[in-house]
Amino acid sequence: MLHLGVSFLHRVLALGCAIAFAGVIPGAAGAQAIDPEALRAIQRSLGAGDTAGAERPAAPPPGEPGEAAGPGMGGLPGRVDTLEEQQLRRARARAELAELYEPTPLERDFRARTGDRTLRQFGYDVLQAAPAPTGGRTGAVGDSYVLGIGDEVQVVFRGATNDSRTARVDRDGRLIIGQLRPIPAAGRTLAAVRADIQAETRATLLATDAFVSVGQVRAISVFVGGEVERPGQYQLSSLADVMTAIAQAGGVRRTGTLRQVRLVRAGGATVVDLYPFLGIGAPPALQLRDGDRIVVPVIGPTVAVTGAVARPGIYELRGSARAADVLAFAGGPLRGRGADIVVARVGSDGAERFIRGVGREAAVEAGDALFVVGLSAGGAVGRVVLDGHVDNPGPRPLATARTVADLVGPVELLRPDTYQAFAVLERVDPGTGARLFEPVNLARELRGMTATPLRGQDRLFLLSRADIAFLNSVAVRTVVLGQPNPLPQCRSLQRLATLVRDTGSLRFAAATRGSLVVREGEGQAAVAATGANLGETVRDTSRLQRGADAPTGCAPVLELEPELLAVLLENSVTVTGAVRQPGAYPIAGSATAGELLALAEGLVPGTTALSLDVTRALDAGFESVPLAAGDRAMSELRLAVGDDLRFNGRQPAFETSAVLVSGEVMRPGLYTIRKGETLSQLLARAGGLTENAYPYGAIFTRQRVRLAEQEGFRRTARELNNSLLAVTARSESRGTEGLQGAAALIQLIASAEATGRVVVEADPRVLAIRPDLDTLLEAGDSISIPKRPNYVLALGDVLNPGALQFVDGKPAEAYLRDAGGTLATADEGRAYIVFPNGLAQPIRTGLWAARTRVTPPPGSTIVVPKNIDPLYRLSVFRDVSSIIANLAVSAATVGVLATR
Repeated sequence: MLHLGVSFLHRVLALGCAIAFAGVIPGAAGAQAIDPEALRAIQRSLGAGDTAGAERPAAPPPGEPGEAAGPGMGGLPGRVDTLEEQQLRRARARAELAELYEPTPLERDFRARTGDRTLRQFGYDVLQAAPAPTGGRTGAVGDSYVLGIGDEVQVVFRGATNDSRTARVDRDGRLIIGQLRPIPAAGRTLAAVRADIQAETRATLLATDAFVSVGQVRAISVFVGGEVERPGQYQLSSLADVMTAIAQAGGVRRTGTLRQVRLVRAGGATVVDLYPFLGIGAPPALQLRDGDRIVVPVIGPTVAVTGAVARPGIYELRGSARAADVLAFAGGPLRGRGADIVVARVGSDGAERFIRGVGREAAVEAGDALFVVGLSAGGAVGRVVLDGHVDNPGPRPLATARTVADLVGPVELLRPDTYQAFAVLERVDPGTGARLFEPVNLARELRGMTATPLRGQDRLFLLSRADIAFLNSVAVRTVVLGQPNPLPQCRSLQRLATLVRDTGSLRFAAATRGSLVVREGEGQAAVAATGANLGETVRDTSRLQRGADAPTGCAPVLELEPELLAVLLENSVTVTGAVRQPGAYPIAGSATAGELLALAEGLVPGTTALSLDVTRALDAGFESVPLAAGDRAMSELRLAVGDDLRFNGRQPAFETSAVLVSGEVMRPGLYTIRKGETLSQLLARAGGLTENAYPYGAIFTRQRVRLAEQEGFRRTARELNNSLLAVTARSESRGTEGLQGAAALIQLIASAEATGRVVVEADPRVLAIRPDLDTLLEAGDSISIPKRPNYVLALGDVLNPGALQFVDGKPAEAYLRDAGGTLATADEGRAYIVFPNGLAQPIRTGLWAARTRVTPPPGSTIVVPKNIDPLYRLSVFRDVSSIIANLAVSAATVGVLATR
């Protein structure tokens, strides 16, 4: 007990010190707040702070509701919290609160009757969200303010007497100001008291004027009870009104009234309507007094308003009301005309009846539900709409836009990138009411070749070149192939994916006919490249860049109506071959080859020997049309929707990239090569070899070979990895050193960089005699001619590895002897020599060396590998020794047991 008493005394002393420390913090007194550090010190001293085993509540993440951040600052130190971030947090908080909102029984009843799941009681959210007033009242006090005991009055004298006086209304209700006689003030208005002070000043002080204002106002005590969140007695300013007192009490509960609030004072009771404070009517100028009581009774009769109004909700009635009054509560109908009022009324028998055609002057009863509905289904009569890629979209009167040309206007006023070959006219079938999408050739319409009449409610969509580019994007082709949508935020792609999944037809295949589709696995496909001129040297499809032309966003026009993307694909012609922009192009009906060529931005420069390959969609026919200069086939050949048109031209004479020639040539550098050019021809163009050139050691590399070698390294690494896993599964050893070393070796092989070297004959004299050895060049090749070396390298398990002087006719064994000979760990039977041209040949350095005499040329490399068999035999010897030792121990144990 003594220990507990001392501990409690320590806590009390710590609490007192913390409070005293908080009182001397600079600025704390002015702010009327305790420093957070002092508060935590109090909590720790009382056992509520950081204790062993206690869990702290996790701080909310930045940007979440409840984040402790001052205005303008985020949760992170030094980080500016922008207004947009604050609005985003508020929106998230409102969304979460909406999910957690529990409707009252009154709201549930009206929601069930009207079918509107969003109906709420009007005004309560505003009252409950209103913060309690803090700080003093600023601004001038009106002349109607009634002074009371405790109010402060400031009087400034100017004239013969210059003075300033401050006086309070004393308990006798008087103001005593300097030399003036006492002036009665309690219970009188400020205007009356000001007049008395000025009159007394004129009578007492000569040539002096008095200026009167109110300083600090008195505090009053007001009781707030009834259907409020926190009923009780509250200290308020004498300038407070009923709304201030209710806000201090936490607002009105949804079971309380907003229109029959009672203000009880000594003179009787007054009924206060809170709707004027919420924007419905003019609020009364009612000032609270000391001792007032505010009582909020239970909610009175209510009605609900839903439908085409500005503010649907549940409103409380005060006395009799008309339909026009209730509609005014809800902000009135959205449309000034063309609306009907339907009243759902519950009779005395409990049955609900609907009354249509109720006038605005009709009386509304408690419990009624008003529906504001349109007299029609919402359709527009006598209008058409221009939408899409235009500067001024919107409705137009049908009387002034009878045709497509009238609706769009002159062709000169179109945007420069408007796609004129195709537009979409959305209209309603008069017979069935179904929605139709009709293709329109905008260019023909605007040039007077055709005239499509318009009907009411028609909607014309104009497209841009960007929309056509989106049509030919990897994202659209991926969806057409039935793969996952790469842009799920695009509504048009979502709709296309649904159609592809549901129909499974080939009506959208125009998007993929002009692209290369790579199958990547079971059920997986990807668009690797587009266009027709992919290059004949491409053999590995994994080299093709996937998704290079994938757009980063959706097509704005296609997002206006998601069905447009499918309509474009269904009305497209595929254009491929020697054109600048191959792909699918939508047309209205048919188009000539010349028109399609213009849509594809023309032929590739330098195209010759042009011919047209046409594949028909309907009759499955194929025709090839050669074109000569001035041929009329471009204007006479017409293609329909679904056809395929390929512009065939002679392949370019040059390769796609240059070849690098370096080293001992007369003119090294980059050389553009023609298709079919050989190495000897290129060396001749480079001026031939120099006197010091060593063509036998030429290094020729090829990009395609390098990729094949790299793939071989990866394949070898995969096979070794599988073998390692199999050995690990069968092995009973628990050692991991060998496995780790093998895994490191596999990783080294997988990450090795391939060179792509090809063994070629680069001597022009040999190539002149043996043209079959002349190598055909490809784009990206590289040839380097070194200088003639005068050394031979000896590497591997030799005593002194290095470069040795080349001697003509000297055998490989002699070079190894000059390097000090082989080591004891050398594997002489697997020694080999690498010649300067890249070829390799094994050599024998043992008993049969005379039979396999090898004379290395200059620049060769002799490699003697290490023999790993002794290491393996040593491991086996260790295992056998361990087995023998175990057997010996077992035998000794058996012998000992037998003797006993």
